[in-house]
Amino acid sequence: MTEPRSFDIKFKYIIIVDTFLGDECSDAVTTKLSELNNYDVTLITADGIPGKYNFLTVIPEIDEVTCNITETVQMKVINNCTNGTLDDKQLTHIFPVKAPSNLKLCNFNVGMSIFYPYSMTDEPDTLKEFDDGGNFYGVDIEIMKIMAKKFNSTLKLLYISRSDYNPNLRKVLVQYVQNETLDAYAGGAYRLYGDEVGYSGIYSRQTIIWVYTVERNRRTWQSLIFKMNGLYIFLIIYQCYVISWNLICKFDHQTVSVLDTFVYGWGALFGGVDLQEARSLKQKFLNIVYLIACLHLSTYISTQIYYYLTIDRPPHVYSSVDELTSSEKIPYLIPKEKYFIDDKKHIAFANTSRQCETFLNCEELMLKNDGSTIIIDAELATLQSSSAVNDEARVLQVPEYILVVYHEMIIRKNSTLVKKFQEYTQRLFESGICEMLYVQAIGITVVDRAKIANQNILSNSYSCTVGCEITLSQLAGFFYIWMAGCFISCIVFIMEILIKIPSLKH
Repeated sequence: MTEPRSFDIKFKYIIIVDTFLGDECSDAVTTKLSELNNYDVTLITADGIPGKYNFLTVIPEIDEVTCNITETVQMKVINNCTNGTLDDKQLTHIFPVKAPSNLKLCNFNVGMSIFYPYSMTDEPDTLKEFDDGGNFYGVDIEIMKIMAKKFNSTLKLLYISRSDYNPNLRKVLVQYVQNETLDAYAGGAYRLYGDEVGYSGIYSRQTIIWVYTVERNRRTWQSLIFKMNGLYIFLIIYQCYVISWNLICKFDHQTVSVLDTFVYGWGALFGGVDLQEARSLKQKFLNIVYLIACLHLSTYISTQIYYYLTIDRPPHVYSSVDELTSSEKIPYLIPKEKYFIDDKKHIAFANTSRQCETFLNCEELMLKNDGSTIIIDAELATLQSSSAVNDEARVLQVPEYILVVYHEMIIRKNSTLVKKFQEYTQRLFESGICEMLYVQAIGITVVDRAKIANQNILSNSYSCTVGCEITLSQLAGFFYIWMAGCFISCIVFIMEILIKIPSLKH
């Protein structure tokens, strides 16, 4: 056998021996291969049966007592070839992963930081560094449970204070992993620790987004009047009728009062009085055309009232950060953490923000003062669900992302579990299990309620449930107008009487 130092760990080697290895020779080969147990070296030897060859290699194993790699390594048959055909056709590879994947119930030490919704605990304030008594739950905890089961290990979760924003604390965490105090680190981590550690590969992502408050427009009689922006057409028709009636009367040499024409025309427009008596065919034709316009006005008003009382319109939404910036929404941001992105527009908008102490405080001030703030997308469902009014969301997001963060768990770079860990993580991600765990960590009912609330506020739906009938209470405003008109008429009538009494005495 060639000396180990002549081998390169980056290459794969096949050693072919066209004879059957006896016991003594087999022990010698095993000894040599055990020295190369971290290298991709496969031995092909002839079997005692003619036409059959064995594929041999050594795979290191864990000592269940010391939890270290065993010093004595046995040579294993990974496949056989008989007359040019593999016995196990499913095992087509001849270079198996040398890393032992069976930890034989030894501890798998995982550092866990608190970061919603990847890792959470009910008692975050009572935990100390390396405390293993925390009741952790979340996406990363479930993934680590799966990993521990795959590796046949005992999962031990150790609390580690989060250190993403402090370079010195990041170095300390890397040292924990490098000196084998921790086998892995999770809790919403991402690729911030350089090449000194290994990574699981991307299994989840989070976006940082702008959110803002919304609510449906309240029903007021002022909004109804502003909504009827087509009334000017009928006012033009009314003016044309008055002018035409007076011109016809003048042409026919009839005495007519312009004031009476205005009053009768206005009363007929709203169905209050009859039109003046038509004395000619021209006047009759003009009255018919004008009455048709009056019927259209009645239809137009009733349609607008029905639409106003039965249909809720969605609120105004913002499709980009630029639209939100140009709106009157006041941003609420934490002073020390609002300049996390080097963008002129973001910095300019952040400069206009008002101060809040924590992210929760920012959300409270946003809801109270009809403003906006920045959150991670995982918090949106909880915020929408908790702040919903009448099953309608009060908070919406801007579809445009500020920043996307890709999460990867950390593992010791020289660990024998790196390849298997990355392979299992990729399988979980591709199968959708990571996404399912993400939703479960937030809360399935919370996510569903947020989706319903979001759809309800954005829908242009009927506000009634059955029949869409208009009740008298909804039309109370018209009775108030009618009563006001009657009151004004009574006052005018009394004033006319008081004016005429002195003339009667004379």
